[in-house]
Amino acid sequence: MRTFFFDLARRDYDGVFAHALMSGTYEQLPRCPKCKLAARRRVPPLVIEWDRGSNVIGDFTWPAGLGELVVTDRVRTCIESNRFSGVRFEGVEMVQRRGLKKPRTESRARSRVWLPYEGPPLWNLVVTARCHLDVAASARSIVQECDGCDRTRMIVHDTKAPLVIRPDTWQGTDFFCIEEIGDVVFVRERVAQAFDRNGFTNLDMKKRGFIPETDSRSVASARRQRP
Repeated sequence: MRTFFFDLARRDYDGVFAHALMSGTYEQLPRCPKCKLAARRRVPPLVIEWDRGSNVIGDFTWPAGLGELVVTDRVRTCIESNRFSGVRFEGVEMVQRRGLKKPRTESRARSRVWLPYEGPPLWNLVVTARCHLDVAASARSIVQECDGCDRTRMIVHDTKAPLVIRPDTWQGTDFFCIEEIGDVVFVRERVAQAFDRNGFTNLDMKKRGFIPETDSRSVASARRQRP
């Protein structure tokens, strides 16, 4: 039987919920001597700065695209009570530009989350499991852009084709990222169902693909052979 999975994405683009920006969570790596591009490496803790627009904190906050997730205690409790795997929680640090002061009365245009922080407990949701895409079955191909740093680019041949995971690379976790796609967070269908039942805010979920069933003995053998 196939295992279906969903991606997690931001829902609010109208300023209903507070938005945060990344601040000092990455360090620059040395530039490739051939293409001159430099990669970044994620370093803890996650540091965010709240942006103006709203002081209403959603259950999900997206400070840097889809690869970084800040969640409330409600989300953490749901994940831990259901014993969903492939994820851990780390602390979140907050900074605020010097000179910013909370006004006595806030208009919607000037509204923001102010420090010292008085909102719900927040956590950085960190995905710990990664797997590989079956590129051909997903109607995609990968081309190398630089042989100096092994940088590649994915070409999508059919935008409607589902993503297919190589089952021998999946560890059976509820949360995972796909190496060929980056840090986008994917979850099994049962996680998506639990999130939907809880009505978490500022979260959109879309079915993206499946993991084919495979012989359990061959999967176990492949896992033992992986370095």
